[in-house]
Amino acid sequence: MKQLILRVSPELHQRIVARAAREGKSVNAWVSQLLDVTVDADVAQDRQARADAKAAALGMLVVYDDIPEYDEETLRQGEEELRKLAPEALRILNEDRSTGL
Repeated sequence: MKQLILRVSPELHQRIVARAAREGKSVNAWVSQLLDVTVDADVAQDRQARADAKAAALGMLVVYDDIPEYDEETLRQGEEELRKLAPEALRILNEDRSTGL
């Protein structure tokens, strides 16, 4: 294990300590994880891997391990239902836009 000495402002240090505490991690663990995903984002070969790494660095990546596989018929039915809902969703969005929401 290598050490990395880093100088940061007192304000940044406070924010790092607070963020690490919110996530239940030590400052070292939190910074190590941040550096790891940030470097991964930089060297990732495909767009999705870079996007995932950046989202993870921002604390915005959610990984679901238990996503079920669906058969073709279930997927087709889902797409059909989504198409039925699309006009209503577009109407609501347009209504919101016209009222400034």
